[in-house]
Amino acid sequence: MDNFNNTRPDFGLAALRGDASEKAISEYEFRLLRDHVHDYCGIFFDDSKASTLQSRLSFRLKLLDIGSYLEYYNYLKYNPRSKEEMEDLIPHLTNNETYFFREMNQISYFMSVLLEEIKTKKRKEGSKTIKILSCGCSSGEEAFTLAMLLEEKGVYMQEWDVKITGIDIDRKVIEKASGGVYTSYSLRATDKAWIDRHFKKEGDLYRIADRIRGRVSFVRGNLMDPQALRNYRDADAIFCRNVLIYFSDEAIKKIAESYYATLSDSGYLMLGHSESLSRITDMFYARRNPNTIVYTKKDI
Repeated sequence: MDNFNNTRPDFGLAALRGDASEKAISEYEFRLLRDHVHDYCGIFFDDSKASTLQSRLSFRLKLLDIGSYLEYYNYLKYNPRSKEEMEDLIPHLTNNETYFFREMNQISYFMSVLLEEIKTKKRKEGSKTIKILSCGCSSGEEAFTLAMLLEEKGVYMQEWDVKITGIDIDRKVIEKASGGVYTSYSLRATDKAWIDRHFKKEGDLYRIADRIRGRVSFVRGNLMDPQALRNYRDADAIFCRNVLIYFSDEAIKKIAESYYATLSDSGYLMLGHSESLSRITDMFYARRNPNTIVYTKKDI
């Protein structure tokens, strides 16, 4: 076990405070915790984000009655309950902001162009199964958006077996996604006609129709774990949008390698509009279109 103690020198961040009641985090403590979080899930806080990490950890210290960030680090490393604590912590490290029909340029391109390419390939193979992954799916809005669009397009009536799987490290958002109940805020970009067709209003909440909910499955998985996607090989499309912005280049490269192994040879990878693989890895081609970029596998 590492021999850490509170006499370790402070490197200048000790005065950082999210509010007057928060304990201060030293530079040493910040870097220990930052690197531990990064190794676990790929989320990275650079040196300018010390106060952000402090504010997101401080309530865990209060809840666990832990006296310092160094003690909390040792808790995460060595306590028998460390795995459960990481699972409790993760939801507070990222922004789970999402909603139905978000950033539709890419989804529209998938539905109008890429889906037809996938279907053509599948027909040649004698298959009617299409596999789609929504990685970093949060509370499920993206995955259900895809299911609704596929229904409206008549794909299910054409007897295509479309398997949509949402994957996220946060067990709480996976539970919410599996329940399929949302507030009006999640529906702020959804036409009323679509709400009427695909949701049931329950007081102030909206429950997605059972037929749509039954077309999507959700599982908990850490994208930094190469085994997380082992059951989804030969995927035809992976959506991982507005997720990698939280990750270091090292983590993105590791995840990209996992996506490469998971996608079929003709599969498609879709990232957020501000995300790119161009300086991270040369394993993918960037297929550029007027309003979106789609990645396809290179032969390596």
